[in-house]
Amino acid sequence: MDTNTTQQPKRPTGMTILLVLSFLNACLNIFSSVIMYFSTPFLTEMTQNGQFEEAMGNMPGFNEEMRQAMLDSMTVLSNIKPVYYLFMLVLFIFSLVGVVKMFKWDHSGLHFYAISQILMLIAASVYKYPLMHPSPFTSDLLLTAIFILLYYLYFKRLEMQKNQNSPE
Repeated sequence: MDTNTTQQPKRPTGMTILLVLSFLNACLNIFSSVIMYFSTPFLTEMTQNGQFEEAMGNMPGFNEEMRQAMLDSMTVLSNIKPVYYLFMLVLFIFSLVGVVKMFKWDHSGLHFYAISQILMLIAASVYKYPLMHPSPFTSDLLLTAIFILLYYLYFKRLEMQKNQNSPE
């Protein structure tokens, strides 16, 4: 048995950092999606009934500008349909699967990750971004593209190293 095939390559520090960041992002967003799915109906009711605005009025240290920003944020969150958070939950689980696969040097993880991230952008474009002014679409798209490109380049570099080290 060839010892080169059983030995895992050393993971570049940059890729490890990206994988850890993607892992943490997926885990936090899975948790957030579950919470938002169940709490959106309550947020909607509180915002429509004025309960949230009333609660904001009782918070010391908040000036009027901060209160209005919080109220605007809650209004946007309460207008997002709960199905969006359910869809995002599924996509973040697929993203997490992709990250774990990439951590194990499985190239298919990049496909899981990239497809789920692209579908997240599409879902946010339908459910979330139209409610937000200014929309964070451009920054989200740029960040997604950077991560996918960097993962692709790491795997391409790994493939090139394997080809250089393999006997012909």
